[in-house]
Amino acid sequence: MLDAWIDLARGPLLRLALLVMLLGLLRVIALQVYELVVAWRRAGDQYVPWRIVWRRLAGWIVPWRALRDGRRAPYSAASIVFHAGIILVPLFFAGHVAIWRSEFGVTLPAFSHATADVLSLAAVAALVWLLAARAANPARRHLSGLQDWMLPVGLLVCLGAGLLTSHPQLSPFDARAAYLVHLLTAEALLVFVPLSKLQHMALFWTTQASTELGWRFTPGAGMRVRATLGKEGQGV
Repeated sequence: MLDAWIDLARGPLLRLALLVMLLGLLRVIALQVYELVVAWRRAGDQYVPWRIVWRRLAGWIVPWRALRDGRRAPYSAASIVFHAGIILVPLFFAGHVAIWRSEFGVTLPAFSHATADVLSLAAVAALVWLLAARAANPARRHLSGLQDWMLPVGLLVCLGAGLLTSHPQLSPFDARAAYLVHLLTAEALLVFVPLSKLQHMALFWTTQASTELGWRFTPGAGMRVRATLGKEGQGV
């Protein structure tokens, strides 16, 4: 019975989850691009400083400034490690590469098992640290919704089941059961990508452009603000 479920999860359900994720992300991207175009057309100042946008985007992908900030450095480092693990291992772990090749005919370079283990364990440790930091900070805890807790838990289950699958001798459970849990949680997460905060994986490139286009005053607005505040001729 488990073998039949594994075949179903590894084949049709995986294809369905990927299709739902891709179609959902395409919809989200199309809506975001449409909103950017509308914002650009309505903007009084239509100049977009792309060099600044790309520099800020690069700083968001690799937050080197935050890494130099003693207060934010641990959080930023943990976030980088976590994202590296959950992006690189699904794509380049040898077991996953075999699935991409057999199910979709796509061949990718493969990590060794040791490299995948290090990345996975580091991602688990970083995710646990991020959850603990969220729980320990009253402000973050107050602002966190249900998905802010459930998505990390789902990722922990997926990563943990994947580690047990690749090391069946260490698993207290049937390796096939761990593999099925790994597949099903991974597919559930794929489906939720366009429906949750995970969609930032596809929208990160529009973040800075949206800010530059959205936070603009119309021509002459600055002078009217000064007049309203009674600060003509002064900086505001």
